[in-house]
Amino acid sequence: MVGEQETVRAEVDRLLHSKTFEGSEVHRRLLQYLADKALSGEADRLKEYTIGLEAFSKPPEYDPRRDSIVRLQVGRLRQKLSAYYENEANGTPGIMIRLPKGAFKLEFGPRHPHEPAERRWALSQKLPLWTRAAAAVLCVVWAFAATFGYIHERRAGAISASRWSPELEMLWEPFLHSNRSLVVCLGTPLFVRVPNLGFFRDPRTNDWSDVESSTRLQSLRHALGDPEIRATYSFTGAGEASAAFLFGELLSSRKRDMLFTRSNLLSWQEVSAHDLIFIGPPKFNPQLQSTVLAGDIVIEPDGIRNLKPRAGEPAFLQDHILPGKISEGETHALISRLAGLDGQGVVLCIEGNANPDTLAAAQWLTRADRARELIARLGSSSGKIPRQFQVVLRVVFKQGIPVESTYVFHHALATGAHR
Repeated sequence: MVGEQETVRAEVDRLLHSKTFEGSEVHRRLLQYLADKALSGEADRLKEYTIGLEAFSKPPEYDPRRDSIVRLQVGRLRQKLSAYYENEANGTPGIMIRLPKGAFKLEFGPRHPHEPAERRWALSQKLPLWTRAAAAVLCVVWAFAATFGYIHERRAGAISASRWSPELEMLWEPFLHSNRSLVVCLGTPLFVRVPNLGFFRDPRTNDWSDVESSTRLQSLRHALGDPEIRATYSFTGAGEASAAFLFGELLSSRKRDMLFTRSNLLSWQEVSAHDLIFIGPPKFNPQLQSTVLAGDIVIEPDGIRNLKPRAGEPAFLQDHILPGKISEGETHALISRLAGLDGQGVVLCIEGNANPDTLAAAQWLTRADRARELIARLGSSSGKIPRQFQVVLRVVFKQGIPVESTYVFHHALATGAHR
């Protein structure tokens, strides 16, 4: 038993000093805590409340029903463990540490070597050209956990309160004066992982129930001899990641209790208990597809639909991507500030069909000059802005970067209404 414990401790030490856990002190601390509890035989008695007190230094009045930090960080630790053994362990034999879903107890088992790299390369050359090209998508997305762990843990170096203009104060007032925790949720597209080979995405498929009907995926599986496939939501677009960074940079000096998560991990209980910022289109944020969040203006696959057009407003705004240049075009972004579920709290959504429009929307909410124009558009004769509103922007982008964004129109929503 002593020898087994030493083997486990050696593996924990390798993880703590790995690149995957580099710059993520909160996850190193949590891994060490859970490993110590597992090795001492105390893991079976672990509760969310206990972990909050002992691993996150929460006060005795900490309520897991209102503060989901333990669930969120345990989920991210699970992702980091998976990322380490997938990318950094290099398929070497040894011990493997797992954290099963819905549990706080680490599991230890043997790690088997992967197939040789030569075989993986040979398999990849059998794929159709379009399939190999699809893999290039991964070059423009960032790993979720690493990006937002960095943001959360660099809060001490965030912008100072002097960056806050009066207009930014007005835009963010409901969040700044709320006593609820703020959760920033990134929309994460569905990728299919083929173990030991790589990742694949069919842009028309965003739910696991649709995977079997994807002709592209079926062609891939046929080419590979019908291998096992798994769903993964470990990536987000560069625009969504950049938008989250801008929000983290702005708000970290004013909001103590701010957390980041992915849409596939967010529960309706958390939607009900927290203030929310949703980043990305509804197809990547399924919570925004619910009828309880239906509203005047909605994102559609090819543009923005105005369900209740007012005088002079268009009913539909079409997105245009230049033929053969997926990184250039003109699209639209939707900014919505809404009441939370049952009228409690506040929800902010920035949506668009491309990475650049999402980033442009975030810039309108974090830059003083853009906030000044937005307040001028939203303001009434009294100088106040609606508590709930939706704003449509037109965004021109080149090489995936928004180079011009302009106001199109907005709707003020009735108090207590959803989108």
